[in-house]
Amino acid sequence: MVLHDEDLTKWLNFLESLPDTRGNRRFKIICDTLLCSGLRINELLALTISDLDLESSEITVNKTLVWKNGNKKLHIKGGITCKLSTKTDSGFRRVSVPLNSLLQLKAFHKEMNSYFIKHRLPRSSLIFPTIYGNYMCDRNERATLKKRLESINLPNYGFHLFRHTHASILLNAGANWKELQVRMGHKSISTTMDIYAELAPKKKVEAVNIYLDKISSLKLL
Repeated sequence: MVLHDEDLTKWLNFLESLPDTRGNRRFKIICDTLLCSGLRINELLALTISDLDLESSEITVNKTLVWKNGNKKLHIKGGITCKLSTKTDSGFRRVSVPLNSLLQLKAFHKEMNSYFIKHRLPRSSLIFPTIYGNYMCDRNERATLKKRLESINLPNYGFHLFRHTHASILLNAGANWKELQVRMGHKSISTTMDIYAELAPKKKVEAVNIYLDKISSLKLL
């Protein structure tokens, strides 16, 4: 469930090759932001402009989108709603991201509001609203993701693919488990370790090398 170097390069090059349309810009920014932040897809789609802090280069995560089931007997349709909490209490967090990622999110928010103004619709604080200003359901984007991953022979693991890839990159670069736990919004460090321990193959080799370096440095008789 991880894009390693060769596949990640293939995917990023594919994104750059997409025609420059609003839909493709949105898709690219969604994928890029998930990859650099480790956010869950519905945490990302719930973001508003006030969640972006350009001074500290951080994203505030304090809400998520959830599907609310309907009731056929009462003729109530299901739909997307915003829950002012995350998957776990630890999900409330501030995540550092590259400044350029924040600028892309801000630019897309501005682009969407220009669209709303042009069509005499109310402005939206959402970063990724629908063309009507509503919460965006991830289902359509998931279908697009599946089609595009398969078109270049990459495995389709949904948007969590980018979350896992993000964790793998950090672990193999030397991030500690506590840091990763906070960043991923897990309740406990054991959850983080259970999920991501196998995503750090380089660390297994590194552990052996550390041991060998230590032994070789000793003055043995």
